[in-house]
Amino acid sequence: MHPIDKSCAAAVVLVTMMIISGCIEQPSKSDKLLVVATIQPLGEFVRAVGGDRVDVTVLLPPGAEPHTFEPTPAQMKRVESADLYVKNGAGLELWLDRFSSEGLKVVDASEGVELIYLNGTPDPHIWLSPRSAEIQVENICRALIEVDPEGREFYENNRDAYIKELRGLDEYLRSRLASAEGRIFVVDHPAWSYLARDYGLVQVAIEEGEREPGPRRIGYIVKTVKDNDIKAILVEPEFNPKMAEVIASEAGCQIVEIDPLAGDYINNMRAAGDLIAESIGV
Repeated sequence: MHPIDKSCAAAVVLVTMMIISGCIEQPSKSDKLLVVATIQPLGEFVRAVGGDRVDVTVLLPPGAEPHTFEPTPAQMKRVESADLYVKNGAGLELWLDRFSSEGLKVVDASEGVELIYLNGTPDPHIWLSPRSAEIQVENICRALIEVDPEGREFYENNRDAYIKELRGLDEYLRSRLASAEGRIFVVDHPAWSYLARDYGLVQVAIEEGEREPGPRRIGYIVKTVKDNDIKAILVEPEFNPKMAEVIASEAGCQIVEIDPLAGDYINNMRAAGDLIAESIGV
């Protein structure tokens, strides 16, 4: 072996031994903020604002129902080790009340949103309105700055860029649904109250007080579909479509899936607007 090669090899062995013995500190795996969000849309909002300064974990897996979701011990451990926990609020994460959040920075993304109340309780589906989503993004940006003040300009620039996208989405939905103002659309679960409010629509849900509908409710929905010439009932993948299928068969309309928790928020909401418009024939 060449003398230089011998010295290089010796140096490599020496550095390796020093790392193993702890004499040289190994670089951290990540210096990003660890952020946990409860649902996919919130996770997307955090990524949009936080960019490469954040590492985001979403608790709710695809296909899970957020109202009845139960986090695993491993997931709660992840929450406890996070720099920031982002919840939707408005009663969506009632299960969180059973866990201690002492010492954890929590942002309630519903703060400042004008809530809709159904049967005396707040409707938590606020992200399904681009206008409400804009408030959620503002709340997330403010929380990231509190945790990481050095990133203020970065976060604010990203926030502004994403809000511009949300306003473009709002303009698209306003235009797409303009001719549907005052019209009824039918869903299995009443998740679209905020969208209906913002764009002048009327949501009618098969679900009756979070219970399966009785014969009277089914009859009412069938009549509503027929009287309003509704083309499709919109169902969510998180819920059993059996009742919607029964009603659709009786009323002579279709069943179409619409997912309020899907990824790619901007495009998913555009698609949702299109599906709602098509379901009422506009």
